[in-house]
Amino acid sequence: MGEARICIRLLVATAVGLLALAATGAAGAAQSCGSRLIDDWRDGRIDNTYPVACYRQALAHLPEDIRVYSSAQTDITRALQARLSASPKVANTHHSSAGVSPLLVVAIMAAVLVAAGSVAAAVR
Repeated sequence: MGEARICIRLLVATAVGLLALAATGAAGAAQSCGSRLIDDWRDGRIDNTYPVACYRQALAHLPEDIRVYSSAQTDITRALQARLSASPKVANTHHSSAGVSPLLVVAIMAAVLVAAGSVAAAVR
């Protein structure tokens, strides 16, 4: 019984450690995207294209001195707007209307007819 408890405690400690490591890794990976963008900007221009979330993260975590004494905020915002306008627009293929779908009406009518036929067959 003592060995089983030790194994369970070791398993729980390992699981907690792995979860903590995964959380730290995810936070570090999320931070590095915005940091890479800020590092790319440091020469006064942004040479690469980043995911939209990176631009937003860079703006959110922009150091105060860079925000106040440079054009980083304007440059990153401009690059974000360019990135958003360059994104392909998805066509709206799902048109909604105020009326009820004809397919829904047919399905409801079919269900009513099947139910009526079942009731009629059961009454006989």
